[in-house]
Amino acid sequence: MKRALFLLSLLAACGRLSAGSVVINEFVYDPDGSDESYEWIELYNNTSADITITNWKIQKSSSVDGFTDFIKIPSSTKSPVIGAKSFFLMTQSQVHTRYDWGADYPDFIYSNELLMSNSSLQGIRLTDDLDVEMDRVAYDGVSADSVYGEGGTSAPEAGSGKSLTRDPAGADSDNNAADFYVNSFPTPKSSKYGSFREESVCYAAPNPFRPDGSNSCFIIFPADKGALNASVEIYDLGGMLVAKLTGTNEWDGRNRYGNIVATGNYFIVYTALKGTARGKMTVIR
Repeated sequence: MKRALFLLSLLAACGRLSAGSVVINEFVYDPDGSDESYEWIELYNNTSADITITNWKIQKSSSVDGFTDFIKIPSSTKSPVIGAKSFFLMTQSQVHTRYDWGADYPDFIYSNELLMSNSSLQGIRLTDDLDVEMDRVAYDGVSADSVYGEGGTSAPEAGSGKSLTRDPAGADSDNNAADFYVNSFPTPKSSKYGSFREESVCYAAPNPFRPDGSNSCFIIFPADKGALNASVEIYDLGGMLVAKLTGTNEWDGRNRYGNIVATGNYFIVYTALKGTARGKMTVIR
């Protein structure tokens, strides 16, 4: 009897350890334009240990009764391990054309024919290699009697080109409505730009900006943030600081080394005594 009780306790402990260890952290289910080839899902490892996810699956809501297999992470994946406090990015084949990534992105490319729903029964979940559910997200405001999300709630509807994102990365209260927000500036495999949930938005004008060595763009910031002690930081999508402006909101398109930056999308972080605003701009050479 003592042995049986010990085993039950051990199993319970293992269950507690696995629950929420890896979560669905951010995803785009309705990209700008055609969905096919441009959808992606990001996972996050909340633990302090590496986790192998070979044969783990994303399942898709198929009916009011449950989920069916959707994406399977094979052993042939480039690196089927999520490091501690790290991301794992799975994408369709053309996602890389919309982000300035290095050679390490993404971790896994899945079939362009596998599309998340953006019209009915919106829900996905993550299971391990034994089909144990690790995380579940109902989204798009779907009713609880259609796809039962965590907390009996649904994450909000994300418009075209926007992502649903946990804030901060990996945050999991087992309530989809509380954990996710609509992110106008998707950040696949990164959280370096902070949260866009509460902060104001700033803009670049003109946008897109076509620097030629003699012209400039201007960072337009919300009036309620003021200009006292203001600075502007510009990052590439890899999280690297490209330029920092102090005492001015005018940028000539040059990086810290005096070179005109490459074509691509860039994040703007405006910081002043009264707060922070963030935005995104496009540079075309």
